[in-house]
Amino acid sequence: MTIATLALLASPALAAPVKIAGVTAKSSYSNADVSYPAENVKDGKSGTAWFEGDPGSGVGSWIEVDLGGSHNVTKIVMFAGDWSGGWAKANRPKEVEIKWSDGTLATWNLTDEYKAQAFVPPSPKATATIRFKVNSIYNGTTFPDTGISELVVYDDQPNTSATIKGVTASSEAKPDADGAYSAAQAADEVRDTFWCEGNKASDGTGEWLQFTFDQPTRLTAMSLCDGMCSTSDILKKGNAPSKATLTFSDGSSQQIELKSLVPLSQKYTLNPVTTSSVKLRIDAVRKGTEFDDSCVSEVSFAK
Repeated sequence: MTIATLALLASPALAAPVKIAGVTAKSSYSNADVSYPAENVKDGKSGTAWFEGDPGSGVGSWIEVDLGGSHNVTKIVMFAGDWSGGWAKANRPKEVEIKWSDGTLATWNLTDEYKAQAFVPPSPKATATIRFKVNSIYNGTTFPDTGISELVVYDDQPNTSATIKGVTASSEAKPDADGAYSAAQAADEVRDTFWCEGNKASDGTGEWLQFTFDQPTRLTAMSLCDGMCSTSDILKKGNAPSKATLTFSDGSSQQIELKSLVPLSQKYTLNPVTTSSVKLRIDAVRKGTEFDDSCVSEVSFAK
């Protein structure tokens, strides 16, 4: 079995997601059949995107998030392009100009990879708004418009959840036309991205995810959305864990029975434990109707 290790997007020790109050854009694409409004970048789903509606390739277009007041921003995460399927078909931002509410600017150079990417200011940046202007693009194979599927902004307020520094998996499915399935996606704050194990000789039993924290942390609960939590219909198609063992850095472990399958995170109370990591091993699965890989959409741990 191949061990797949992914470093999670760099996370300051104090970092909590900011609830985005509103979004505006220079333009948004729509026609009689479909629309891609700016608000899609704050809905917690990668499968809905904003597409600019300007003539041409999208260079010069912008989208701006309103944070509902001043926050000390420590990190921004972007899901660039169209994550609803066929990622390479539409244009993706390459160089983005970031404009803070005080008028100062920063430049963000993104790679052309099907993964969430992070921008970390040199020090926390006080701002009430963030404007993202597309300076250059990676060309899509089919569509001429540039899109962003999701934006997540973090500030320096204490996080009630344990700060996950990295995620390791026993295996992971290869990206395909429908999406990517990396271990890091099990802790990216977006419910409709997920890790799926890639062991073709197994239904997922025995496969595992390991979460490493920025420091030893006292945990009291875990929240988990098991399976492919995009929609109820998609959830039924793949395998999902039904029993799991959590193993902590001191060697102790706790077993959990997972609740009925719903496309939402569900909370599990833990016997309080201080640990620098948690390995979640799948002990049993609920079988899907189409796919034999077991998936986990989102995991977090409460202090």
